[in-house]
Amino acid sequence: MIPLASYRNIFLTGILLLGSLILSAQETDKPCLPVHDVPPSRLAFGPGEKITLMASYTWGVVNTDVGTVSMELSEKILDGGEPGFQAKGRIQTLKFFSTFFKVDDYYESHFKKSNLRPVYFMRDIHEGKYTIQNYYRYNQDYSIQARIIRKDGSVQDTLLPGRVCTFDLVTVFYFLRNFNVDTMIPGDVSPISFAIDEEIFELYLRFDGREEIRIPGMGTFKALKFSAQTVAGVVFDGKEDLRFWISDDRNRIPLFLESPVVVGRVTGRLCHYENLRFPLTSKIK
Repeated sequence: MIPLASYRNIFLTGILLLGSLILSAQETDKPCLPVHDVPPSRLAFGPGEKITLMASYTWGVVNTDVGTVSMELSEKILDGGEPGFQAKGRIQTLKFFSTFFKVDDYYESHFKKSNLRPVYFMRDIHEGKYTIQNYYRYNQDYSIQARIIRKDGSVQDTLLPGRVCTFDLVTVFYFLRNFNVDTMIPGDVSPISFAIDEEIFELYLRFDGREEIRIPGMGTFKALKFSAQTVAGVVFDGKEDLRFWISDDRNRIPLFLESPVVVGRVTGRLCHYENLRFPLTSKIK
């Protein structure tokens, strides 16, 4: 049986894996990844796209599917009439594991079509007895008006000092899918930041090159491989890299993700997709 203390770690990791994230203390003097307008013809995704990953946990001889991480995208007119997207994310335990530790997390983000910058974000977390809600409004000067509501009903309002490359847990996933790797060489590192609760964290993304990867039940794909050094803490053990692979085509969808946690290892594999914007040319068999 999986240790009960590991369940929440698994699903706290889930959305981070999907967004390919790594947490570390904020350092505002670090360089910021450029944020440019993206021509509509180059966007890696479009309305109607749905992607689901199966989260699995390995500990000794135990290797089992424990839940799903899903994302779906639709068009939305933002305040002021600007065209944008609405992204919804869900992390849920499978029925069997909900008996031991039920997870039902909901995420929603509204962001601009032009440069993929977020304007609104919320998350509603239910993990066992733990609950928390985040509500963010992104200002023109990149600061973030944040409201955090905790299980005891307490409300915390704060102003976070964001930057042009400060995103949320959902929007960062879509932004990175439009990341230009054509000029990158293996070993190149790119900085970006994101907000969660009342803090801002840094993400350092390393490009490791191209390779083929087989996804059980889905086939073999040409992939772009990335990694980030995990930081020791509640979820990660700090000894190994978080690694992930995305499709080496115009869609850049997540294929496989893996990371050690304090007890065992978490993986996420693509198990369903629909309404991709471009043909999935990375699939070779």
